[in-house]
Amino acid sequence: MPKRNSSNRCLFWILGGILLLLGAGRELFAETRLFSFTTSKGLTVKVLQDNNMPFIHAQLHIFLEGNAQNYTSWAISQLTVMNMFVRELNSPPSNLLGMLQRQGNDYQVEQNPEYIKISMNFLPDRLAAFPKLLKEIFYYQSFHLKKFNQSRENFWSLYSKNKDWRKEMAFLLAYQQIVGNFYFKGLLFQEFVNKINLAQLRSFLLKTFRPDNAILIIKGKINPYFILGMIEKDLPQPSPQPAKAKKEEITINASRKVFVLNVNSPELPAIYWFDTAPAVTEANYLPYFIGNFTLFGFPGGRIYKSEKNQFLMAGYKVNTEAYFLKNFTIFCNYLRLNYNDLENFLLLVDQERRKFAVQPIERKEYLDALNFYIGRAQIDTNRFDFGLQGEIDRFHAKSSGSLPARIGTELFQEVSINRVVQVMDEQMGNRHKSGGKEKGVVVLIGNAALILNNLKILKPDTIELLTD
Repeated sequence: MPKRNSSNRCLFWILGGILLLLGAGRELFAETRLFSFTTSKGLTVKVLQDNNMPFIHAQLHIFLEGNAQNYTSWAISQLTVMNMFVRELNSPPSNLLGMLQRQGNDYQVEQNPEYIKISMNFLPDRLAAFPKLLKEIFYYQSFHLKKFNQSRENFWSLYSKNKDWRKEMAFLLAYQQIVGNFYFKGLLFQEFVNKINLAQLRSFLLKTFRPDNAILIIKGKINPYFILGMIEKDLPQPSPQPAKAKKEEITINASRKVFVLNVNSPELPAIYWFDTAPAVTEANYLPYFIGNFTLFGFPGGRIYKSEKNQFLMAGYKVNTEAYFLKNFTIFCNYLRLNYNDLENFLLLVDQERRKFAVQPIERKEYLDALNFYIGRAQIDTNRFDFGLQGEIDRFHAKSSGSLPARIGTELFQEVSINRVVQVMDEQMGNRHKSGGKEKGVVVLIGNAALILNNLKILKPDTIELLTD
């Protein structure tokens, strides 16, 4: 009995320490003030006023219909972004690229099935010019046939430059499986790109690049009313929004699928394991995070400690990334393996997932995951873009009609170990196993012949990836 009391006291001390860390974290960013506006043109603006920042960071998110995409719409959106923002396609020079250069030329454009994100950093003395840059993005008119033809001819080299295109392709495949939009039957990029014409890019821009289809988050030493007034002055009224068909709610299809993407490369094959979780604004997000960390987290995750580990997992490290989407989250756990270790790894992960039913998350695992989560949050408070993702998540939660009071680290106080055990049992334990359906989408990228040669038990779907 004394030992049990001692264990409980230890647990209380640890929990108390985590709560103190949470409080300290809040102090770190207490000076940042949030101002929210919606302009008369329909643009949602979030200003995070931080008077200690020596520069200004801005993110413009333009939304896409991820669950309605097909090859043609995907190619059109990619070509549009290339023609607007790729520096190599600036002959003849475009007004937008000239404005970006004068703004500091420190910008990045990312795209996934749900949004295009344009991020940039610039000095405070360029703030007055920023609304005019926004206008140029929303009302772009510098498409040129010569640049368009160059973007089609050099599509793959431009698309894959300076990015982890393997992970991006794996995510694209996983996303369309999860939302049930099964257009992804083979990545014959050039075949679809060659069918696109310039008029389709202009039409996409008019329908999608609209102030009332975007959110702007801007952080730095900013007078929020000054920037709001400038945006109101410089942005013209958009054309009437065409009537939209009623959107169908996304149904998450989390059943197991294993895919092989064939890439002719001498590098070791890459494996990407995708699992779905609730949106980060939902109370069940943190239990999923804890379960994922307990399984894959380095170096204490269960896959590293398994007694039945028949290969040298100690020589590998799994990386984890979370994609925060409108209605749900996707965890991506990925690494590179020797060909002869691929199947052993996949079977090991499945075995450890099923063991959650008979060996629930222990107190130490629960606290280790929370410590990691809180520790990472403490580091994140020092990032210049800290707080921006939270505003995006709140925006989506509000638009879907459910805005929880808590988000991120604040959810900690609502998540007991019993709740984590229950959620993990539903996600990885008996309940989904009894239904006969394993969960998760697995994508293997490498030499398909060698991969399939080393998969004796698993029978994946094979997809040919042409990069010529």
